Amino acid sequence: MENTTSNASPLTCPFCESAPLEDFGRNSARCRTCGGVLGGELLEMLRRIVALPDTLGRHACECGHPEMRLLPDDVYRCPACGAEVVPVSAGAATWKSSDHSEAYWSGWLDGRYGEQKRLSTNRVLARWDSAQDRLDFYRGHRAGREARVARRGLIEAS
Repeated sequence: MENTTSNASPLTCPFCESAPLEDFGRNSARCRTCGGVLGGELLEMLRRIVALPDTLGRHACECGHPEMRLLPDDVYRCPACGAEVVPVSAGAATWKSSDHSEAYWSGWLDGRYGEQKRLSTNRVLARWDSAQDRLDFYRGHRAGREARVARRGLIEAS
């Protein structure tokens, strides 16, 4: 198949997954092996996916951030949007107590493991709508940051 973009690799047929697609008329492609034809939005979406750059980290986030951070309980967390990916083998999170809200724990994780930046520009904080959730996020963020500073002090002392 001729690619319209220079950095894209050939598309593999999504139906049989064994042969490359070839141009087949205007904005459509066809597989010689299975005869599958696709076009329109699906073909354009596949072309865009193939044109994406390779990920830099071991686990890129759907928001576009190149690498999610691995947390102690094998959960990957994106420092940009706060998304988390939990492995299938992971059980329920036991380090989170039910004494605090989801907003608090989101803030704690962001303060502990997220990028150090101003809260006024924090995209994770923007996720919370109610004033109580924002306050809980701030309290959790402060506690997580304190845990980060305390750990850093322990590492430097040893």
